[in-house]
Amino acid sequence: MAHDHIPNRTRLTRRTFLAAGLTATLAACTTGNESASNPKVLDFWDYQQQPEKNYLKRLSDFTAKTGVKINRRVIKYEDYLAKILQAAAARQLPDVIMIDNPWNSSLAEQGVLEDLTSRVKAWGQWDNFYPGPAASATWKGKIYGVPNESNALTLYYDKTLFDQKHIPAPTTWDELSRIGKALTEGKRYGVSAPMTRSENSVFLYEAWLWQAGADLGSLRSPAALRATDHLKSLVSSKTLSTESLSWDLRGSVTELVNGRSAMAFGGTWDCDWVFDNMGNGRRAAVTTLPKGPKSAASNLGGESWTIASTSTKKDTAWQLLEFALDKDRQMPYLVESGQLPSRKDLASRSAFLKDPYPTLLKQLNVAEARVYGPDYPRMSDALINLFQSVVSGQSTPADALDKAAKAIEPLLAA
Repeated sequence: MAHDHIPNRTRLTRRTFLAAGLTATLAACTTGNESASNPKVLDFWDYQQQPEKNYLKRLSDFTAKTGVKINRRVIKYEDYLAKILQAAAARQLPDVIMIDNPWNSSLAEQGVLEDLTSRVKAWGQWDNFYPGPAASATWKGKIYGVPNESNALTLYYDKTLFDQKHIPAPTTWDELSRIGKALTEGKRYGVSAPMTRSENSVFLYEAWLWQAGADLGSLRSPAALRATDHLKSLVSSKTLSTESLSWDLRGSVTELVNGRSAMAFGGTWDCDWVFDNMGNGRRAAVTTLPKGPKSAASNLGGESWTIASTSTKKDTAWQLLEFALDKDRQMPYLVESGQLPSRKDLASRSAFLKDPYPTLLKQLNVAEARVYGPDYPRMSDALINLFQSVVSGQSTPADALDKAAKAIEPLLAA
């Protein structure tokens, strides 16, 4: 399955953006690309190093229909955001930019992205999108992108082991803790989770905050303390290993695949990989994230296609978005990539009625977008410091939350 590229981030703040030489007049500038003056060429950027056949087919089909060539440039994910900033400063942005959904609010706030609200409303398709993906492409009431696909967090478990023990999959935090502790034995931990220094790990911790009824603006609340105590209790009971400090989401599910954990938090995009690689005759299964004391919640991943505010070919660029993100053209790509649809009207297609997709789509129904503004990367760093200090035992949950709140609250206020 295609992986949601969230581990590495370039800091995108107002300071770094302005330091790049970009001013408030960005939207009035034109691109400096060689194809900028050619109406039959669109410059398109993405970070898909090994794109699926049907990802590329949508682009070639658009060219075949319209005669407009797509000048596609592929940039490594770890360099991608910096390249966007550099291109913006040099007035050389492409016409269409695929972006990771947490970047939407940052790039929209800084004027990099075109406001697509009127075009999207005229398109008449927006109400068909799940709330989470729609929110991920929206900033301050305006729409800046169209989601291409979505993914979320889920819980994988060793179905063979659970059947042998006659244990059902956990549905609540308490059940997760109890079952995880009972299945911790020898070299096998009850649960594995990503706690490395990356957005992979923030992806899970934020979901726990939301499940408890907290958010980044309420880290001093009893709900936030309960979420962080939940993490601490998993470590204290040795249900979750401190080795998790070196695991990302793929590392977490690898522990399950290799028999070193009974359950694993992972991304929906890894479903096929987990099912195909379970060793020693064991079978895997997937369930939704156990509910917290407040509600069910998951974090939302995925990408959107956007139009640069500097493009001189916005009408043609929008034609590409309308064409490529049409639900019938998206469907072959989603099936091939193993990603989840961003649109509710695709969930009833036969491909998504087969296991495990109904479970994964339930998770998508409660997935929330990370829409925290241009300083989100710094907030994410503060959260990483928070949960890493708790897992390592360097801080109590209360002290770690207080320190993170002091770092995050001014950023939210700004």
